[in-house]
Amino acid sequence: MATKVNGQKVNIDGAELYYEYISELSDGPAIVFLSGYGWPLENWQSITEDVSKFAKMFMYDRESVGNSSQGNNPKHSLQIIEHLRTLLQKANIKPPYILVGHSFGGVNARLYASKYPEEVTGVILLESCHEDQNKIMAPLFSKEVQEGYFGQFHVEGVEGNLREFEESLEQVRGTTIGNIPLIVMTGGTQPIHTTESMAVWMEFQKELATLSTESKHIIVEEAGHAIHIDQPKPVIVAIREMIKMVND
Repeated sequence: MATKVNGQKVNIDGAELYYEYISELSDGPAIVFLSGYGWPLENWQSITEDVSKFAKMFMYDRESVGNSSQGNNPKHSLQIIEHLRTLLQKANIKPPYILVGHSFGGVNARLYASKYPEEVTGVILLESCHEDQNKIMAPLFSKEVQEGYFGQFHVEGVEGNLREFEESLEQVRGTTIGNIPLIVMTGGTQPIHTTESMAVWMEFQKELATLSTESKHIIVEEAGHAIHIDQPKPVIVAIREMIKMVND
């Protein structure tokens, strides 16, 4: 029977970080979910019930997101992964982990796996950000989409600012994850893109699949940026497949 831990908060560097842990009676690796920019852990609800039937799940809110408090720490990826690592240790969630990163969470998953490869047994990237997206892809958006995209980084109280986000992109540049199994998943239906920006995004996603020597790239045709919400089933299947890969 699964044990669900709700409402747990841990103080790390002056910020109260909120997490939930669903623990199956299993020896398998914990699945650690890293949300997109400004997204609280509730965004994983579309897959929580199904995944919790076969795996241990750890979900949390980064500083200034969801149920976690506003802190005065930097909001770039190097700081974020150190907070996550400390949170996992204090919550007594032992490695190895399978990291599932969505969007900006994908940057954090990559950085964690490259810095602490001995703690990570698999990585799944869902529509993960790419280090060149602001330089190459964003200028190809329509003017309206560009304004919305860059505007998200100037909303008061929503995670880090644009400078910190771009610091994160630079922090992950040039990193790889060796032979850690990797699944990259990309949504194939994204009306927010122009034809040109979507072509670049797809190239970025293919590049992400080269970060490991053991990887695969899956395009989910009927999904947009939030694959796990638009099409939960392929994500659930990918998590199950990753568990099988790392256990074999």
